[in-house]
Amino acid sequence: MENEAVDTYQSNGPFGAKGVGELATFGLSPAIANAIDDAVGVRLTELPLTAEAVFRALRAKAQQAARGRMR
Repeated sequence: MENEAVDTYQSNGPFGAKGVGELATFGLSPAIANAIDDAVGVRLTELPLTAEAVFRALRAKAQQAARGRMR
């Protein structure tokens, strides 16, 4: 793989500037969701990834497990 810089003018950016750093943030949320899944065993598929969302997912998982034991 080779990277190549292409010089172009962006008409809607300030002074013709382009955003470069935004691309690095696209993988952040999935990486955090994977870390949560690895740590506690629940998969979060909606943003924002909050402590409350983790708690609710853990509670739902526990309730499903309890229902499975009752059968």
